[in-house]
Amino acid sequence: MQLASLLGLSIWLLYIKDVGAATFKLALVGPWSCDPLFSRAMPVAAANLALSRLRTDSYLSRGYWYDVKLLNEDCSVSKALTELGEMEGYGHAYIGPFNPTLCHAASLFAQHWEAGLASPGCLDADWLNLPPITSPAKVLITVLRFFRWAHVAVISAPTDLWESTGEEVASALRAMGLPIDPVVTMETKNKGGARDALNEIRQTNKAKVVIMCMSSILIGGEHQKELLLAALDMGMVADGYIFIPYDALLYAMPYQDITFPLLTNNTQLRHAYSAVLTVTMASDESFYETFRQAQITREIRSAISATEVSPLFGTIFNMVYFVAKSVEERRQAGGGHWVTGSQLFNSEGGFDFKGFNQTLRDPGTTALGSLI
Repeated sequence: MQLASLLGLSIWLLYIKDVGAATFKLALVGPWSCDPLFSRAMPVAAANLALSRLRTDSYLSRGYWYDVKLLNEDCSVSKALTELGEMEGYGHAYIGPFNPTLCHAASLFAQHWEAGLASPGCLDADWLNLPPITSPAKVLITVLRFFRWAHVAVISAPTDLWESTGEEVASALRAMGLPIDPVVTMETKNKGGARDALNEIRQTNKAKVVIMCMSSILIGGEHQKELLLAALDMGMVADGYIFIPYDALLYAMPYQDITFPLLTNNTQLRHAYSAVLTVTMASDESFYETFRQAQITREIRSAISATEVSPLFGTIFNMVYFVAKSVEERRQAGGGHWVTGSQLFNSEGGFDFKGFNQTLRDPGTTALGSLI
């Protein structure tokens, strides 16, 4: 089978070259066709916007030019794992994958290829990775300990991507000393899939906090809508159950001066959503407003409505910029010599930059520790 057919989507993005400037290649790996969170993220536009702004950054203009190649992560975990091994040579550093199940393999492949790895999906700190966002598992454990919630359940959408993510989230939290039980998946074989999964959680008689591994209803997640309405109908909202959306940890959910018609126009759904505790990345202004402004200035040439775009767009922009800043930090630390991808794991951080809709600061811990 040809590599091109294995990768499915492989698009060379904006590439700006200058005489005498070396090019540092980035490969952006994600399940771009698997879920609204990813399929509506416009990764090509996000990466192109980041590259465009990198050109005008005086701190970075002294170093390399960058180009990004988009690589598709299959919706099936087994196929994605096979295809991951075929991605050698596409980048000096790899941004992704997003599926936590692929982190171990991605880390080993990156070491073998002597490439860098910046994966937002890696929940296990033991694997070599330059995390481009604060680990979702660390954020979750901080929130859960703050509220002294000791018993937690995990429920996943009935897709390979989210089911495997749910298992990895549970494993990561257990490794941190938190009892996680049960870990269930909404089945789609019958209309009672959400109710059956919630019943299993309720029967444990301990877990009152439920981590939802699925796309948020606010960005088009139908499984979460079904789940929350079932929880309302079963009396779990009235009984004080708390539902935490995992996906919101990966991006900046818009929350400033915004209303969501989906909730304002549906009293029952609004009541169900009152049980949701959203933990998301801090932002200086709404993702939607920032996106509209970039459309007005023609930095983003698509006419799509901002509310139809997944806020993961902003995370993609930030990750590309973060890796470029890390490369420049290593270049300067090495006296201007060429930076290999594997040297990124030694990045000392200590920089800040203007992200898509927030200022991001790396306090010097090789990760954007103050992101969330």
